[in-house]
Amino acid sequence: MNWRFGRAGWRLIPGAIATILMASLLHVDALKPFEQIGYSALFRLRGARQWDSRLVLVKIDDDSIKQIGRFPWKRKEYVGLIDRLTRANASVIAIDLLFSEPTPDDEALAKVIEQSNRVVLAMGDGESNPLLPVPRLKTAAVGTGHIRVQPDEDGITRSVEPDANGVLSFGVAATMTYSVFREAITSPDLSQRLWLNWVGSVDRIPQYSFNSVVRGEVPDRVFQDKIVIVGVTASAIDAAPTPFDQVPPASGVHVQATLTDNLLQRNSLTPITGGMDVLIFAIGGFGFSLLLSFWRTGIQIAIAAVGILSWVGISVVLLKANYLAPVALPIGLMTTNSITMILVERSRINRTLQQQIGQLQQRYESELVTQPILEQSSDTSLQQIAQLTSLADQLGRSQATQAAIARNLPIGLVACDLEGRVWFCNPIAASVFNLQVGSLLESILVPNWIGMNDWRQVLRDPHSVSIEKQRQEQWFCFQIEPLEVREDGILIVLEDITLRKAIELDLDDQINELHQLSELKDEFLSTVSHELRTPLTNMKMAIQLLKIAKTDTQKEYYLRILDNECNRESDLVNTLLDLQRLESGRQAFEMTAISLHRWLPELLEPFDQRTESRQQSFSIVLDPSLPLFYSDRAALERILVELLNNACKYTPPNEQIVLSVDAVGDQIEFNVKNSGVEISEEARSRIFERFYRVPNADPWRQGGSGLGLALVKKLVESLQGTIEVTSANRWTIFTVKFLVRAAENLSAVRED
Repeated sequence: MNWRFGRAGWRLIPGAIATILMASLLHVDALKPFEQIGYSALFRLRGARQWDSRLVLVKIDDDSIKQIGRFPWKRKEYVGLIDRLTRANASVIAIDLLFSEPTPDDEALAKVIEQSNRVVLAMGDGESNPLLPVPRLKTAAVGTGHIRVQPDEDGITRSVEPDANGVLSFGVAATMTYSVFREAITSPDLSQRLWLNWVGSVDRIPQYSFNSVVRGEVPDRVFQDKIVIVGVTASAIDAAPTPFDQVPPASGVHVQATLTDNLLQRNSLTPITGGMDVLIFAIGGFGFSLLLSFWRTGIQIAIAAVGILSWVGISVVLLKANYLAPVALPIGLMTTNSITMILVERSRINRTLQQQIGQLQQRYESELVTQPILEQSSDTSLQQIAQLTSLADQLGRSQATQAAIARNLPIGLVACDLEGRVWFCNPIAASVFNLQVGSLLESILVPNWIGMNDWRQVLRDPHSVSIEKQRQEQWFCFQIEPLEVREDGILIVLEDITLRKAIELDLDDQINELHQLSELKDEFLSTVSHELRTPLTNMKMAIQLLKIAKTDTQKEYYLRILDNECNRESDLVNTLLDLQRLESGRQAFEMTAISLHRWLPELLEPFDQRTESRQQSFSIVLDPSLPLFYSDRAALERILVELLNNACKYTPPNEQIVLSVDAVGDQIEFNVKNSGVEISEEARSRIFERFYRVPNADPWRQGGSGLGLALVKKLVESLQGTIEVTSANRWTIFTVKFLVRAAENLSAVRED
């Protein structure tokens, strides 16, 4: 590259490179994830604000669902709430729930809404049409508002459309209703999206449990003259992360509460846009590049750090003033500018160094004892080092030059004559070899670094040598390079290659391990996605059929399907999580004393009815001499129940299922046996694999996830036991063995 620029020309090159790079990233939205991270970080740096005192949240939380029943509730549950809030003289009752399907309770709910004359209802988005409240409820309400949100990739909703096809947003509708009934509130610009100014953690909003409000445990003054928003905050329902609440996330109702708070306090965010990007590129690109060019590397890094911290501080101040400034682009420009500036300066230094070597050789060519060194080595950096060493010797072996070389080279460097006597070394080489100028290298290098014959051959006929040596826990590359003229001697270069050697030694193992992990991951993801998709497909089909169901019988039937598939999906996810905890070693066990004679009959009593209904014979055989058994009660129960569930599932009618427990030496042996079925040797070898199910062996057509036996095996191994399966003569036997542990060898043992 030919550096022919004006005095200030090169100073703008890093800025131009940084500007082009960041503009390209901005064009393809590659900065968006970083902007989202910066967005959340700014709010946390700003800190929480006070929620508006005119806003109260009535939450349908886990406690309310536990007390009242499974959600969604019948609409009669909301009659009492609206009546209670009306009597408390709430200004607006905004219900963030969808009442889009008609029910027998609609008339009663509509009457109490009409009597209240202050209720705002929510409407949502369906697959093709809006999900409107049923006509009777919509007519009774004073207004409706859409709850449509468009969260970004990180799940956080940053802005809300205030008017969608003539329908106000839910929060806007609630605020405007409050403005009519209570006090005038400035109406927002409905043509522009409203950017949410997150107040703080949702735990700080004045909020009360639905159940507590209905039961009259909350005084009336709490709701008097307030906007009361009613919505779901229960776990795993309508999750909506915020910058302050991500794990666990907030709920969709908190988005509407934040919008309402912003409208009440008139502090919605105003994004700084327009010509801001151009200004940022001008200042953060070319201006910042020009500033850095006047300072050395250390100060450049300090300037960049101060610039980044200053912009973060400015952004926080602007956020406190309700303005949202870009974060990723300015910080990216300053960071890229700094890195590019350092690289450009390094290139200029290298170019200048090459020019200086050429000038010195040309200037002192007539005075040099040796001719200028020609490029012979394929290693350019080593050749440059040899050139510098030769010049240093021919120009008087200047100590100042040696010190300059030593300060700028990160490797050990030794030059010696053909007698092996050192005439130059840098501090790194002096430290590693424990030598100084004038030392003889033979006693130092032989045999620890090079063999005697090889060393003498190098001195007789100088040639290139490269040896890798391990010294204690470090690896070094020991190189010998002849100088241009034979009489000048040789150059020894020592480089620490510990990191590179470790990477080389581990590379093959890492590649094989990565291939294996990739194959296991692909197989696991494929199977999990199939198993998770099957219940979801059934649920979706049941929902479609439920929409067109004509009779109550059909509706109940499809609801049962939905319930069964939801339970199936939940069981699959829970089992996967249990397996993951066991495999990661994060599952804690509590060892307690168990009397098997008393505990097992109570535990297995439900199997009597189950096997009887299937015309199966079930019996328990317990060794009278069984000792007190120490184990984790929950884990042992899971093991036995899973094995017996499998036995019931695969045993035909009029066959036997037997659980026997025996004391065999220092072990307790559990045997689960069932007749009428055999498992092939091929199936037995895979029976404990995840998602594996024995083909054509389910007479009751119950299906399953194929995870039960995999979980059993992990639990048994975690309890330091063993499990095996045998199958012959129409009998299949699962045998689980545990060591009998003494109470004094266990911690926290609790008597049964």
